[in-house]
Amino acid sequence: MPNRQHHNYCQRTVAACQLSTFLQAAFITLLLAAITACSGRRHHVFTEQERHRADSVAAATPGTDSLRTLAVQCAREGNVCGEMAAYSTLGKRYREKSMFTEAIDAHTKGLQCAVKACDTLLIVQALNNIGTNFRRVGILDRASSYHYQALAYCDACSDHTSRDMRKARVVSLNGIGNVHITLDNRETADSVLRLALAGERALGSALGQAINCANIGSLFEADGRMDSARHYYRLSMQLNEEAQSELGISLCHTHFGRLDEKEGRLDSAAAEYRRAYDIMERGSDTWHWLEACLALARVYTEKGDMAVAHTYLEKAKRTAADVSSLEYLAEAYRLEYLWHRKRGDSRAALASYERSRLYADSIFNDKNVRHMQNVRLRYERDNKQNEIDLMQRNYQNERLARRATLVVFVVVLVLATVIIVFLWYVLRARSRKQQLLKEAEQMRTRFFTNVTHEFRTPLTVILSAAQDTLRLSPGGGDIHRNATDIMRHGQSLLDLINQMLDIAKMTAVGHRNLQWCRGDIVGFVMVLCESYRAYAAAKGITLVYAPREESVVMDFCPDYVLKIVQNLISNAIKFSRQGGRVTVSIKTDGGTLLLCIADEGIGMTGEQKANIFKPFYQASSGMGGMGTGIGLAVVKLAVESMNGRIEVSSEPDKGSEFVVALPMTAHAGAAPLPEVGGADKADAATALPDDKSTDDKSTDGTDDESDDESDDERAAADAVRILIVEDTPEVARYISRQLNAAYSFYFATDGSEALRKAEELVPDIIVSDVMMPGMDGYELCRRVRASQLLCHVPLVMVTARATHADRIAGLEAGADAYLEKPFHADELSVRVEKLLEQRRMLRRKYSQAAEESGQAEDALTSDADRAFMAKVTAAVQQTIVGGKTDYDALAYDLCLSRAQLNRKIKAITGYTTTEFILFTRIAMAKRLLDTADLTITELAMKCGMDNASYFCTLFKKSTGMTPMQYKNRRQ
Repeated sequence: MPNRQHHNYCQRTVAACQLSTFLQAAFITLLLAAITACSGRRHHVFTEQERHRADSVAAATPGTDSLRTLAVQCAREGNVCGEMAAYSTLGKRYREKSMFTEAIDAHTKGLQCAVKACDTLLIVQALNNIGTNFRRVGILDRASSYHYQALAYCDACSDHTSRDMRKARVVSLNGIGNVHITLDNRETADSVLRLALAGERALGSALGQAINCANIGSLFEADGRMDSARHYYRLSMQLNEEAQSELGISLCHTHFGRLDEKEGRLDSAAAEYRRAYDIMERGSDTWHWLEACLALARVYTEKGDMAVAHTYLEKAKRTAADVSSLEYLAEAYRLEYLWHRKRGDSRAALASYERSRLYADSIFNDKNVRHMQNVRLRYERDNKQNEIDLMQRNYQNERLARRATLVVFVVVLVLATVIIVFLWYVLRARSRKQQLLKEAEQMRTRFFTNVTHEFRTPLTVILSAAQDTLRLSPGGGDIHRNATDIMRHGQSLLDLINQMLDIAKMTAVGHRNLQWCRGDIVGFVMVLCESYRAYAAAKGITLVYAPREESVVMDFCPDYVLKIVQNLISNAIKFSRQGGRVTVSIKTDGGTLLLCIADEGIGMTGEQKANIFKPFYQASSGMGGMGTGIGLAVVKLAVESMNGRIEVSSEPDKGSEFVVALPMTAHAGAAPLPEVGGADKADAATALPDDKSTDDKSTDGTDDESDDESDDERAAADAVRILIVEDTPEVARYISRQLNAAYSFYFATDGSEALRKAEELVPDIIVSDVMMPGMDGYELCRRVRASQLLCHVPLVMVTARATHADRIAGLEAGADAYLEKPFHADELSVRVEKLLEQRRMLRRKYSQAAEESGQAEDALTSDADRAFMAKVTAAVQQTIVGGKTDYDALAYDLCLSRAQLNRKIKAITGYTTTEFILFTRIAMAKRLLDTADLTITELAMKCGMDNASYFCTLFKKSTGMTPMQYKNRRQ
């Protein structure tokens, strides 16, 4: 019976060797085919997502039969990635069941799929799987060959950074290390396994680190360094628990049992082996179960429990024979030899020993060892040769790159020279042509300008004569009526000439010299609409401005937008019936601004719509000969000059709607409109700071100093104050945006409110409308000029009432400037700045006169200012003589608040109240020094100060010399 079993085992061994030889030949054929087929083609055909998706499908497929069906189906569909994943998973499941022949077959088919796809990663994975299968059955030369070939593929691959390729390389190193552990090549195994461990750490793989730590621990165990071995086994256990790997945990128990066994703690070793055995028995991995089973047989044999040892030994022998594992068969028969010898059965022990040596020799024969050494040497030699070839290729590539760079540089230089010369010629020709066109356009523009100016000169004489005739002739006479007709038609002719000049300029210049400006077009159009409200109301027509956007900041040409809006609104009012409605709206559509002007007038026919933008075209409207036919032509040219378009929709007796579309694009050099910082104050005036007064508590001069600091701080805090009087909040906000952002703006909606706020604030300038509910602008101007407190404040009128009589009425009421709506923003800004500058010049003149002669009242140009300052000077001198300066009492005597007094004096003289009182004291002191013989103390008392030292300090600070030096200056 033993001889028959020995014969069966030998037959299995021969069959395994034949199978290995066949697989080796098949693999070499496939590898040659792979190299041939994949040469010149790129690797990594499949993406990482495709491979992971195929692996997930294969892993979710239950049973080996289903996996074979899946592989056949993927092959039929041409899904190479799916076919490879199916065969790879199928081989792993066969290996878990210790069906190594079937596993090798499945993984070989997977290798064929990977070679067909020329996917380097799949080839490496297949090679590692086949190498692991051969290692499990103890055919180590084939195992090392496959693992080294996988490592060579990893090193040759251009992609060394992907996680999958790095993992495949680590698996190859681990396989090589395990082979060398089995061959007891400890030094080589240690270096390879430490490389594998470093790779797993870089990948962050707990399971991979656990496997390599256990392998390194086995090397320390083989060297007899038990403490180091136990340390690495513990690390492996921690990592396996982290990865939740039952297989790894069971192997660690096996390792701990083996260490306890070597240290003589057999009971502890048996317990550890039993834990490993129980864990592995629940799984399907027969290979690792065999290790625990053999370990239990060995330890129970050593303990002398022969029956239990024989039970485990028989299980291990049957299973090792089933899985055709030469390594485990050799170990099983070695343990059987020990078991028989311990029982004293020498014949059975000898038979078991011979079988053990037979299987061991099939693993560790010289031929296999030499083959593995040759594989390793060939791998290292190929690596060196690959490095040399790579260096040579890099050198050749660098030479070719330098030559190619030189050739390309020369070609580019020649082409660039040719292109530059050609462009220079084209630009020169174009510049010459543009210069000729520009000169022609300039001649044309000069012609129209000269002609229109020649027309304007006699028209100016005619209009002036007609105006004089209207003024001198009685209202109801024929002469007055004729003069009125002359004025009306003359003005119409002047407007026509201006429009013709506009057309000439637009046609000649186009949009090359447009004065682009960046600002809020909603507010700009709103001001234009306000200027037409009175005209529309006089015609019995309602003008409505209803923008859909609160604010639209964009680049536009204000002059052209002015012409567009004026012409379209004027035409809408002209051709609307009494009681009608004209609506102006603004909205945005993407990057386009849409300006819509609609009326409920007489409308137009299709023929009229097709011709209205032609110059001098006049449609029969049924409302008389209105217009010259130039206005809409000007509108079209203005719109096109800003790269826009204009459309009209109209039906007879239903009104018309003009839509102007302007692109909201930025233009280089667009001047920004001044903006006001902070929130708008159109709805309510800004709250003023609370007045703070200090009572005099002593007469030693310290109160004057405190008041001086208080007034200086109050004066420094007061920026230029501008009061805007306008009943339309949008117009008020628009006006504020055109002025300096550093100013403080205050708002009022009618004359009464404006007068009350002006008396509270004492502003630096007032900008007012004329037509307002309640008190109008004329009456407000008269009240301001009559006020002792406000008479010095400049006042600018901005209104749509722009007749000559209206201007005269405003100037007679006391206005310093009169602007017509719609006004130019720069004109308003310049007017305000110049008026403020005039006030500053008057204050400087007053200060200079006060410092030079002491007679500052002579520098004032206004009688009202001189009277007020004389009154203030008398009141100050009276308080000084009284010995105490009370600021509140001084303001009370002048019928003003302390803040009003300070603002008034500051506006006229440039001094705060404290500075003015000090100036008055110093002037009085100078006068007393020139006329009276007083001591310093008496002089200080006369000037209202009882502290002589403080008085001398102030006097020297003001005059540059002490009182005695001033008195003796002429000696």
